[in-house]
Amino acid sequence: MALLHQQCRHVNGIPFSQTLLYCLGLSSFFVLSLYAFVPPSVRRLPRDYVLHIKWRAGVIVGVMLLGVGMYPWLFCDNSLDDSGGGAFPQWYRYIGCSWQPMQDGKVALHVLALYLGSLSCTWLKIYHNARHLHWEKEKSHGSGVESSRMTSQYQKGRLPFIPKPKYLLQSLQYTWIQPTAQSFNSLRDDEEHRWTKIRNLGLAPLAEEVVFRACLLPPLLASETANGRALSPTQASWIAPLFFGVAHIHHFYEQYRHLPPQLRTKKRIGQLLLGVVVQWAYTTLFGAYVSHVFVRTASLGAATVAHVICNYMGLPDISFAHPTSNLYGYRWLIAAIYFVGIGLFARGFDSDLFPRESVLPLLLQESA
Repeated sequence: MALLHQQCRHVNGIPFSQTLLYCLGLSSFFVLSLYAFVPPSVRRLPRDYVLHIKWRAGVIVGVMLLGVGMYPWLFCDNSLDDSGGGAFPQWYRYIGCSWQPMQDGKVALHVLALYLGSLSCTWLKIYHNARHLHWEKEKSHGSGVESSRMTSQYQKGRLPFIPKPKYLLQSLQYTWIQPTAQSFNSLRDDEEHRWTKIRNLGLAPLAEEVVFRACLLPPLLASETANGRALSPTQASWIAPLFFGVAHIHHFYEQYRHLPPQLRTKKRIGQLLLGVVVQWAYTTLFGAYVSHVFVRTASLGAATVAHVICNYMGLPDISFAHPTSNLYGYRWLIAAIYFVGIGLFARGFDSDLFPRESVLPLLLQESA
């Protein structure tokens, strides 16, 4: 228990080259451990098999705990005696272990602004289905004149603009409530589905945020380049994601390994390489954002919440732009909402959603 309350004077002025070696070593160990400690018989199983997920989950949790356990040993200056200085933050504050539910919620709102267009697609599906229900029910139960009028409206491409509340409720039931209930039932009854969700929305985001944000960013901010200059928060927020992106390159090997020999053509390998480049670019951009969140808030919870939301939402839904989509008629509205969301997301960086001063650099300055 004494270790939990141990104050830590964080080491500053770490040579930048040493910090890069540390970052490379930890991120490489994170990836290589998935091959070194998972038995070959398990690695040959598909990625979503329960046994494979459990083995990989155990390994990444072990690497995460090792990284956390080594942090105070590597980066806390214990050379001073108890009378050698003032009070310093506890060591776990540097890696973002703090209770900040309000700040975490603000970060969640910031991320959701970026997905405003995707969320609007869900709302408009409910609205569009309600319009169809209104037309179908009123047409089938209406009088001859009313039925003819509804048919004429539909042929002219005019569904009822404001569906009745009962049709909105029915659409909500079909479009969102029933699928959500089925998903919860699958979590309860389908072990593979349950463990896949635990991995994607629980263990993987937490472990990756601990290893690639909490354990990398404070040393980067505490390091100095050859000319004696410290890294800025912006520089650190762009350097750390490079290791996060590189850690995902091994997915190329996984995809190639599962390809049947007859499909390992130059064209297919080129497609896999292109996919890896796109994934690396996406994970690097995403990592830069979450790194910024961690630097601004010094909250591991905020970074993890942002990661979970992005994993859950996935890439923005642009299927509405295809002529076969039910939402094609709303494409300009959805596009406008996307731009509004992007604008809110951009403005959010300089709003009350984040502290005015970055918290992590302030914590490190307390140790200077």
